Amino acid sequence: MRKSNISLLILLLFFNVTSFAKTLEVPILYWSMKIGGQVAMRKGFEEEIEAYNKKNPTNQIKLIPYVAGEGRPGILKQIGQFEDAIKKKPAAIVIQPTDNSTLTKGLQKANSLNIPIFLYDQYILDGKITSYVTSDNYQAGWDNGQYIDSLFPKGKEIRLVVFEYPPVSSTTERVDGFFDALREKGRKFVVLKRYNAVDPGSGAIAVKQFLQDFPEKASVDAFFTVNDGGGLTIIKTLWEKGRREMRYATVDGDPESVENIKAKKTDIDSAQFCAEMGRESARKLIAHFNNEKFPQKYFIPTFPITEKTLKDYPGWMGRPIASVAAAAKSEAKIEEKKSMLPSFKSSSQEILTLKIGVAPHCPYLCEKGPGVWGGYLYDILKDLSRMHNFNLEIVSLPNSRLVSALQTRQVSYIIVPAYLVRYLDNVRIADTKLGVSFTGALFAKGVKLDIVDKESLAKRKIVFADLGQESDLNLPAADFSKAMKLTGADVADRMIKMILDHRVDLALGDYNVIRYTIAKTPQLNVQLQPTSMSGFNSLALVSHPKSADFGNLPAHLSVWFDNARQTGKLDKILKSYNLTDWDIFNR
Repeated sequence: MRKSNISLLILLLFFNVTSFAKTLEVPILYWSMKIGGQVAMRKGFEEEIEAYNKKNPTNQIKLIPYVAGEGRPGILKQIGQFEDAIKKKPAAIVIQPTDNSTLTKGLQKANSLNIPIFLYDQYILDGKITSYVTSDNYQAGWDNGQYIDSLFPKGKEIRLVVFEYPPVSSTTERVDGFFDALREKGRKFVVLKRYNAVDPGSGAIAVKQFLQDFPEKASVDAFFTVNDGGGLTIIKTLWEKGRREMRYATVDGDPESVENIKAKKTDIDSAQFCAEMGRESARKLIAHFNNEKFPQKYFIPTFPITEKTLKDYPGWMGRPIASVAAAAKSEAKIEEKKSMLPSFKSSSQEILTLKIGVAPHCPYLCEKGPGVWGGYLYDILKDLSRMHNFNLEIVSLPNSRLVSALQTRQVSYIIVPAYLVRYLDNVRIADTKLGVSFTGALFAKGVKLDIVDKESLAKRKIVFADLGQESDLNLPAADFSKAMKLTGADVADRMIKMILDHRVDLALGDYNVIRYTIAKTPQLNVQLQPTSMSGFNSLALVSHPKSADFGNLPAHLSVWFDNARQTGKLDKILKSYNLTDWDIFNR
C-alpha cells in the first residue's frame, strides 16, 4: 500500500474516533474545603473520575467544581451555585448539600428539566434524585452507644450531655443510633442537657455554656458529640479547663480525634470513610452514564475507633474493612425476625385489641366524626388489622400526653415525633419509621425567599403554629416582635387566608399539614417551602419497655411497608393526602 494511502487511512480512523468522542459536563457542588473530611470526599470523587477518564479517552467526564464554604454564607452561596449549574443544562449535577431544605427549589427545577441529581453526605427534601450516597450514620451512633455502655458498671444510671445538630438528618440519625444502643442494652440513663454544636464556632459557644451549667467535677458521667467539627473544640476546651473525668464519644474520624484516642482524651470515634463516599458517588455517576442499574440509596459503613481498634483504621482516604461486618449481621437479624412473625392472638386465643395513641393532626390522623377516623396512619393500621385479624382502637390524645398515657398503660403503643422519646430510657422504639416531619414556610407566589434560619425571618410579619408533628418552633417576642402564634381549630386554613389577604408575609408550621390543606383548594396563589428550622423528626412507634407483645405490631408493620412499597399500595395511600414516601430516610 502506498504511503499516501496509509496516511489517508490513519486520518480517516482518527476522524472517525474523534467524531464519536463525547465530553459530559458535570457541575459538582462541594460544601467546604476547610473541613478535612469533606476535602477527602472530594479527593475520592475526583480520583475515581480521573481513573475513568484515563480508561475512556473517547468518553470523558468534565467536572465543573463549585465550593460553597462554611456556615450561613455557605448555605446562601450554594443556592446561587445550584441555579448557575442548572442554567448550563448539564448531563448531571453532583451535590454535597450544605442544608437539607434550602436547595429544594433548585432540585425541583432540575427535575423539571430532567437533569439527573446525585447527592452525597446529605439529602435534599421534596424532589427526585438519581443517587444518594452517605455514611451509615445510625450505625456510627449505635457503635458509640454500645461502647459507652461497656465503660460503666451494670445497673449504673449514666448521666449524659449531648452536643447535637437537629437541622440535619444525618446528625439526628447518629443521636438515634446512640440512644437505641443504650436502650437495647437495658441501660438506665438520664440526659441532663442538650446543646447545638456542629462546627468550631458553635462548639466554642456550647462548651462555654456547658461549663457554666455544670461547674462541678463528676456532675456528668459522659458526653456525646455528633461530629468532630464541633467536638474537637469541645474536648480541647474541657481538657484545658481540667474537666477530664468524663467519658467521651464522637463521630467522624478526624486525624486530630484519632490522636485524642491515643492520648486517652476520647474513648471512641465512629469514623467515616470519607474518600470512599466520594468514590462511590463517582461510581454511581459513571454507572448512570453507562446505562447500568444501581440502588438509589447507598450506605458507606463506619468504623468504631477505640484504643484497641486504632491499629486497624486506615484513615479517611482508606476503604471500608472487614470489621464492619456487624452491620450485615444486624440486617440478617432483622430478616430473621421478619421470617418468624408473631401472632396477634392472646394466650387465650382471643383476638387482641390494640390501643394506639395518636395526636389528631390531619393528614396523619383525621377525625371525621365521633369514633370515625381517616388519615394515612389510620389507613395503614386499619389495612394491617384487616390482614391479621386484630381489633384496632385509636386513642386520640395531644402529643404532650401520649408518653404518660403509655407509661400508665392506657394504650398499647403510641405514635409520636421522635424528639418526644429519643432521650428517654423507659421506652421501646420500633425500627420502622411512620413518616418524617419538619417545619414548612408558606408565602405568596412570586416572592423570592430563602429561609436558612431565624435570621431569615427578621423584620417580617410572621404567623406560626404547632400544626402537627414538627418540633416546637420558638419565636420569642423579644426577637420577633412581628410574630404571632395561632391556636385553636382550623389553624392551617386560617394561616393560608392570612397569607392570601396579605396580613402576614410568612406562615410557619408542619409541612405535611400545610401541604395537605393546600391540596384541598387547588390553584391557591401560595408557595410552600420546606425548612430545617426546627429540625427533622421521624414518626416513631413506641411501646412500654415491659410490654410482652412489643414485637407483634413492629414486625408486621415492617413487612407491610416492604410489600406496600413494592406493590404501590403505600404510594396510593400517601397520594390521597398529597404526601410522598420518606423511604430515602430509612436504613
